[in-house]
Amino acid sequence: MKVSVITPNQTNDEIYDKTDLSSLVGSIAENGLLEPIVVTKTGTIISGHRRFAAVKELGWEDIDVRIVEPENEIIALIEHNRYRSKTEKDILRESRFLEKELKKRIGSGRNAAKNRDGKKLHMDLELAKNLNVGVTKLKQLRSIENYQPQLI
Repeated sequence: MKVSVITPNQTNDEIYDKTDLSSLVGSIAENGLLEPIVVTKTGTIISGHRRFAAVKELGWEDIDVRIVEPENEIIALIEHNRYRSKTEKDILRESRFLEKELKKRIGSGRNAAKNRDGKKLHMDLELAKNLNVGVTKLKQLRSIENYQPQLI
């Protein structure tokens, strides 16, 4: 796909901190793109923002992509970053976005139970599972963010 028709997902920049791309640029220059980026039909990136930035820096005009049609782009973006090395701030931002999207999907309050086949949803447990962190760590991060955000 032409690099010029691909657009980063704006939510990615809201969730994840910028990182140094120099080693990734060097790796792609030396070895090529080992894993295609994941985009929607419209060319919005779901996974591979750093790889995309690296190939742009290298001046590539075309890039290998895998096209997907996710039910929810934000959940797909977070899920594709499940095993990424993340800062505590990244985890907290992911949890806020994911919680919002899960609530949209299943609702909240008493009526939401109908959408879950009567099963009780433990949001912290569901978020921790989807973010690949422990429930205790997620609760601790949220508590620190609430009471002393400068420590995050």
